[in-house]
Amino acid sequence: MGTLLDKPVTEKETETETGSNGLEFGASAMQGWRVDMEDSHTIVANVAGLEGHSFVAVFDGHGGALCAAYAGENMMRHVMETAEFAEYAESTEKDTTVLEKALYAAFLACDRSVKASQDANPEGDRSGSTAVASFVTPTHVVLAHAGDSRAVLASGQKVAVATADHKPYNDGERARIEKAGGVVSMKRVDGDLAVSRALGDFQYKDDALPPEECKVSPAPETRSFPRSPQDEFLVVACDGIWDVMSDEDCTQAVREIFVEGESSMGLACEEILDMGSRDNMSAVLVAFPGLKRSETGKGVAGRRAQRAAEDSESNADSLSQGETSEEAADQAAGEPTGDSKET
Repeated sequence: MGTLLDKPVTEKETETETGSNGLEFGASAMQGWRVDMEDSHTIVANVAGLEGHSFVAVFDGHGGALCAAYAGENMMRHVMETAEFAEYAESTEKDTTVLEKALYAAFLACDRSVKASQDANPEGDRSGSTAVASFVTPTHVVLAHAGDSRAVLASGQKVAVATADHKPYNDGERARIEKAGGVVSMKRVDGDLAVSRALGDFQYKDDALPPEECKVSPAPETRSFPRSPQDEFLVVACDGIWDVMSDEDCTQAVREIFVEGESSMGLACEEILDMGSRDNMSAVLVAFPGLKRSETGKGVAGRRAQRAAEDSESNADSLSQGETSEEAADQAAGEPTGDSKET
């Protein structure tokens, strides 16, 4: 994970948006215990030229911040520049498998652009980044991911869909790594990189091989599935979230936040980040019309007030115990305590 700070940076960058399609969006990012912030994210609540479509993505950088930052700023542009996106936009049928192909092509195009930038500056940042992206259309949810950033859909009070992390020790990933001349050691590519698919990381990529065949591939796994009236929310987040929570734990935590009366998507994301990791943390939350909310309760503000009260009580107890220990030590030494009276 790299060098850690003595104490975490807990300030958060948070945003909320609402789409014309009735979807609500929240995002929050926190540096945490890491020396640098290497995550980025994207929210496009209303995709230009596609009525009722939204796009979100999270990029988790490693070895530097530039790859993730570039992807966060440019992935949507790369998608819109693909022939597949133009085909989808012009079609009346809106076949989401075409949108999957647009995402696939965009990941590869983004990777090529990052390489061109790094080649132009050999002494600069050589970072990589995992990526997870989603289009929400009027009828479907479309996912693409490379690495261990994850998307999880909660629907009907359960986890309906979750992406599977790309890890070097997975059978299919291991086979590709070894075929490309690499090894999987200590569950890492060549004993070093903990993910088997990522943007950047060109020391693990061979120009003589197709992107899909490199030790570390930028090629995303894509899928699409129909929306349901029971859909509650989509969580798109980096591994800093999933390192401390299972898919089920995370979705239940989000549910409880809204049941307790929270109305802000951004504050809901902040609360998820506060559940604890030593890594950078970024999360995007997409709320569907099927999300159940309570109009009563204090939401995240109530939780924070309760934590503050508990911390204050704990500090008071610690102070009291410390004073008691000092008095006991004084008595053992034959010295008068603060309650003793001089004669």
